[in-house]
Amino acid sequence: MRILIIDDEKTVAETLAMIVELDDHQAVAVYDGITALEKTDSFVPDCVISDVLVPGMNGIDACAMIEAKHPKCHILLLSGQAETSDLIQRARADGHAWEVLLKPLDPHELLAKLNSLELTQHQIATQPS
Repeated sequence: MRILIIDDEKTVAETLAMIVELDDHQAVAVYDGITALEKTDSFVPDCVISDVLVPGMNGIDACAMIEAKHPKCHILLLSGQAETSDLIQRARADGHAWEVLLKPLDPHELLAKLNSLELTQHQIATQPS
């Protein structure tokens, strides 16, 4: 699975990238919403893991634009701050039913979630039309 990670804390973004790469996924880490959106022109993600609060463009707006460009892309939001709840509620009001994972993130839970998404993707791709 190709995973784009968006987090302004470089250590968090790079650590998440290393964790998912150890589980045989491809990962690219970026540190702001605008760069994330630009990156999807050359790296088309199957999944985006994004912190809600990132500079340039918040993670929710970036994910909405990425999802519009790549509708099959799964979105997982990360949040460790109470003040993000308004942004998350706005996203849900706009029709985005993205899952929110709380920081600090357990690596085993993240990998289980990604593997579940990958299995679902595979099942959809192999269904007869």
